[in-house]
Amino acid sequence: MPAPPPIARPDRNIRNVRHARTATPGTWFVAIVAACAAFGIAAPVHAEDPWTPPPHVRPQTSDARDLLADAAARSPLVRSMVDRLEHSDVVVYIRYRRFNDSQLHGWIGVLSVVAGRRYLVIELACGRVTFDVMATLGHELHHALEIAGEPSIVDARTLAAYYTRVGINTGNHAGGGRTFETLAAQQAGLQVRRDVFTRTMRTAEDK
Repeated sequence: MPAPPPIARPDRNIRNVRHARTATPGTWFVAIVAACAAFGIAAPVHAEDPWTPPPHVRPQTSDARDLLADAAARSPLVRSMVDRLEHSDVVVYIRYRRFNDSQLHGWIGVLSVVAGRRYLVIELACGRVTFDVMATLGHELHHALEIAGEPSIVDARTLAAYYTRVGINTGNHAGGGRTFETLAAQQAGLQVRRDVFTRTMRTAEDK
C-alpha cells in the first residue's frame, strides 16, 4: 500500500467543516457551551496496557494520542465511531493547532486521495478545557463518518458541494473559505460531552 502523503498544514483553500459560534437566536452549537469550563480539566483515564490507535485513526502527537485514548475510554460513542472509521476507506489524522479565531474549536478537511484511500485531517484548538476538546473531537469524528459515507467527497470542491447540500453554512473563517455544520455532528459532540462528564463523576465517586 502506498505511503500516505506528507502531512503539512492544510492549504488555505481547503473547505473545512468546523465548530463555530452563531449569533442567530435559537441556534446553538456545541462550541459555545462556555459553562462547561466550570467543571475544570478532567483527569485522564488510563487503561492498564498502553492503548494503540487503530490504523485508520492516526493521532500525530503524544498529546493527540492521549486525548483520543482518554476519549475512547470515557465515551462509548467515541469508541463506536473509531471502530466504524476502521471499516471505511478514510484515514483520519488528528492534531492540535493554534487558531487565530478564538471562536473556532476545531475542523476537518480533506488532504488527498491515494490508492483509493481518502486522507482527512482533524485539527483541534490548543489550550482549551479537556471536556470541550473531547466534545469537539467527537463532533469532528462524526464529520469524518459523514465524509466516509459519501464517496463523492475527494477534495475541497466536493467537500464544499456536499455540505452545501446537507449542512448549515456557518459563514467564513479568518483563513478564508466557507464553513459548515450539521445537526448530527452537534448531537454527537453533546453525547460525547455527556459521556465524559458521567464517567468523570463516577470515577470521582469511586475514590
